[in-house]
Amino acid sequence: MTAQALPYGPAFGLEILLPVTALLLVSLVIAARRAGSVAGAFVVVALWMRYTAGAYHLYMFKPLAGGLSGNALLSIGVTAFGLLFVVRPANLALKWLLPIYALIVLALLSAGLNGDVAGGINAGVKYAYMIVIMLAVFQALRIDPDARFLGWGMVSFLPLLVFQMLSLALNLPKGSEDGDGLVWIGGYNHEAAFSVAMMTGFLVGCFAKSAPRAVRVAFLTATFLGILLAGYRTTILAFGPLALAVFLSGLTMSVRRDQRVPMAVTAVVAGVLLVSVAALFYGDKFTDLAAFLSNPAGLIKQPRDFDLLERQVMSARPLIWSSYIYAWADGTPLQHLFGMGPESWEGIFKVYPHNTLVATLYELGWFGIAAMIALWTVMFAAAASAHGERFKLLAAHFSFFLLNMATMPFWQVEGLALYGLLCGYTIYAARSAPRPQKRSRRLIPNARVRPSL
Repeated sequence: MTAQALPYGPAFGLEILLPVTALLLVSLVIAARRAGSVAGAFVVVALWMRYTAGAYHLYMFKPLAGGLSGNALLSIGVTAFGLLFVVRPANLALKWLLPIYALIVLALLSAGLNGDVAGGINAGVKYAYMIVIMLAVFQALRIDPDARFLGWGMVSFLPLLVFQMLSLALNLPKGSEDGDGLVWIGGYNHEAAFSVAMMTGFLVGCFAKSAPRAVRVAFLTATFLGILLAGYRTTILAFGPLALAVFLSGLTMSVRRDQRVPMAVTAVVAGVLLVSVAALFYGDKFTDLAAFLSNPAGLIKQPRDFDLLERQVMSARPLIWSSYIYAWADGTPLQHLFGMGPESWEGIFKVYPHNTLVATLYELGWFGIAAMIALWTVMFAAAASAHGERFKLLAAHFSFFLLNMATMPFWQVEGLALYGLLCGYTIYAARSAPRPQKRSRRLIPNARVRPSL
């Protein structure tokens, strides 16, 4: 720990970071060389670089060039390299990308209308990063349908797991966001981004079907425990459907086909028991969520009308949401349609909106809400038509939707990587699904055709 880490969150010193990173770099080189394609290697390296940079947040958060932080420069570099050398231009025309293009256009338009072009460019780069990850995953799967590169992709998450284990071994926790306990996030800045990155690792483990079974189970277990140790309630709750789907499908597919029905029943019962146990252990963390869900409309009101107890519900999220919604409502009719501009909340509010829909309404207005919902709908429909992994894909998309309800994965690069990876796999699975063939009339040689009356 260093004293200067305190304003940012606990961090390891360079005497730990540098040697550990050097060791992790060896595993990255091996994984990238065996990924099987340029696109697959790009995904492995891009994710590893992002998660490793998170451990250096004391340095990567500071402006390095042109007023841009190290993290921003890294994201721009990865995006530019991906567009220039990895992504095939023809794939940029995939129909599933249309809602993302709509969001980019709206971000630039809203930024121009509100006089903040820089905010629009920043938002555009973030969406471009997501597109690059998405298409790289898609292209890698077309070359490698067995997703062997995802097995090597698990190496990208070793920085998260190793640094988290070091924080446990060296007893270096961080105070939780709620101030009601300690979390273990391996010297990273905040548990939100760390837990979303861990959730991405769990997602990779879900679909790394060619990896050795023992390695895959160990990795899924490690990322599962890592999410719990990170202690971020939003991710723990959102993670539930995906974890349950992996558990149920894992038990069901581990037996012969004629035994799958009774095993499925057993798995459902076991899943219910696990959920019940989780509710007992984590029930106190979600009591205020139950209070909000019992009367959500009652907690969306003018910020000045919140009493002391209401301000503490769900870490003040209803208060935060109300502040943004009423600020948007005070805007002009044009701002109601196109919003206040991307990232225009910075410098006005102390905290970000903690909800993707609230953030989109404030930044991009009603048109932005329509584009965001269209994106989720298109990808969910693609998952529903997917071939082979439909159940887990649907659960993963539902988990991502829940994640958006109390945090902002589209604002975090870690969240963009998560959704880009998920959508890339979804698009490939949807395109691989068998299409119903049209009936055609076969012509029989020398056959007489009966004239119509």
